[in-house]
Amino acid sequence: MGPREPAASQEGRRSSVPGHHGSYRQVFDDGVARWIVHVMVGGIRSVAGGTGYVIAGLRREQTLRGHEGLSWNMASIQHPGTRRSSPNALGIGEKLSPQLIPVLLYHAVTENPGRLIAPFAVTPQVFEQHLGILREEQYTCVTFSQLLDSLAAGTVSPRTAVITFDDGYKDFADNALPALQSHAYAATTYLTTGFLAGSKLHHKEPGPADPMLDWAQLPELVASGIEIGAHSHSHPQMDTLTAAQLRRETYLPKALLEDALGVGVRSFAYPHGYNGPRVRRFTRDAGYDNAAGVRNAFTHSNNDPFNVARLMLQSHHSLGTFRNWLRGSEAPIETQGESLKTKLWRDYRRGKAILRRRPGSEYQ
Repeated sequence: MGPREPAASQEGRRSSVPGHHGSYRQVFDDGVARWIVHVMVGGIRSVAGGTGYVIAGLRREQTLRGHEGLSWNMASIQHPGTRRSSPNALGIGEKLSPQLIPVLLYHAVTENPGRLIAPFAVTPQVFEQHLGILREEQYTCVTFSQLLDSLAAGTVSPRTAVITFDDGYKDFADNALPALQSHAYAATTYLTTGFLAGSKLHHKEPGPADPMLDWAQLPELVASGIEIGAHSHSHPQMDTLTAAQLRRETYLPKALLEDALGVGVRSFAYPHGYNGPRVRRFTRDAGYDNAAGVRNAFTHSNNDPFNVARLMLQSHHSLGTFRNWLRGSEAPIETQGESLKTKLWRDYRRGKAILRRRPGSEYQ
């Protein structure tokens, strides 16, 4: 079902997981890995004690599916790498700057979501209301790559928004697409190729329980004006992968999708939003033009095109919050760089992946 998977290089046979002071590079022995994680978590305790974090939030998975951009354990902890803006940073009812854009992230539009996806699902009725609010607020919706092209050219319109979907659930075609078409709104959907129905290279590890899109449905989506992007092949935490694994998770879905669709796949979305300089470099080298993170913030003209911030819709979000996002409030403005929190959380997950001898994933 597409070109053969690229062969792993010599680099892929070495541990490429950086740690504090390079201490992880030779860690393959399980006992040593346990010692490394113990020392690292001890160091995090020390930092956390000085900054008021609850270290229990690191000992277990993030409370909501492990998405980068969510608080670890307390609502009071702001996303790593962003500054908290005032509740009315741009003023309720004020027009958003042409260079500050809400990029919306959905997962499922369904009445009956499975347990894992339920916190990130909205009903078809709520989704229709969201599209109506976009219309009331006079927004134009473009695809993710169209936005990045406009930002690069300095031609983005004042009232521009982007609607994106992650994972590739079947309800996108059943529920979301008809609503989008009724409003003449474009969207981008990011697909986890190893979980799609009808895949010849189906990922054998545990995956989502909800029905997924079928490969046979994808050409119809493209014909409907939907941009299709890659969301890895097996939905791992990308920043816990070796070099060989990173190549597979970036090159393979692009090759499979382009072979099935006959069009270029320009965009990538990091599973869970997890990335870093190394992951972004592999994504760029795989031939993508841009990539989406999470970060739960507004994006803007100075955003890294390989770590574009998005605002993730969850089941508890009210229509008032959605409208306020479109009016420039209730979310921070994305800032560049990584905070200490981000680096510590990544190091913890890398250590855990070494200990378990497999990449981090919400399904395992």
